[in-house]
Amino acid sequence: MPTEISGSTGVNKIQDNTIVNADINSSAAIAGSKLVMPTGSVLQVKDSVFYTNTSTTSTTFNYTGHYVNITPASTSSKFLIQLAGGGNGNHAGNSWAMTTFYRDSTELSGISIGMQTLVGGNYVYGSHSISWMDSPSTTSEIGYKVYFRTNNSNNTAYYNWSDRGKVHLTVTEIAG
Repeated sequence: MPTEISGSTGVNKIQDNTIVNADINSSAAIAGSKLVMPTGSVLQVKDSVFYTNTSTTSTTFNYTGHYVNITPASTSSKFLIQLAGGGNGNHAGNSWAMTTFYRDSTELSGISIGMQTLVGGNYVYGSHSISWMDSPSTTSEIGYKVYFRTNNSNNTAYYNWSDRGKVHLTVTEIAG
């Protein structure tokens, strides 16, 4: 027999864990903050498209201007960061360009892609294809940013060039 609650009386008759999913009407409005998604569920996805021609002759990582800001739902969340499309490349032979991710001002080390030209080769381009799983352990807004550099200051490394299409930076929050 259901317990009827009226006003402030009867509330103490409901015990913890006595209401189950079957007791909730399918049209009930349940606040999102009360829902718990299982581990591995996608919580949010943000995508940034970058069209700007960007190049450097620097041998240290430079910010491209390409970023995604995202606020984690939980400190246990994981973030899949993916960079795809567009064109990165080199101008000079025997040189390479390297692209990497930063979380705010911290380099996510060990994750870089490179495009190398052979001795005497010039103007080599390829599409971006890089991904990384990050565990920032915060609920404060974070910015995932793309940086790039070259190994040779006589080389011009390209993060994007307009005739190579657009670059997508996609950040997916996954329940931890």
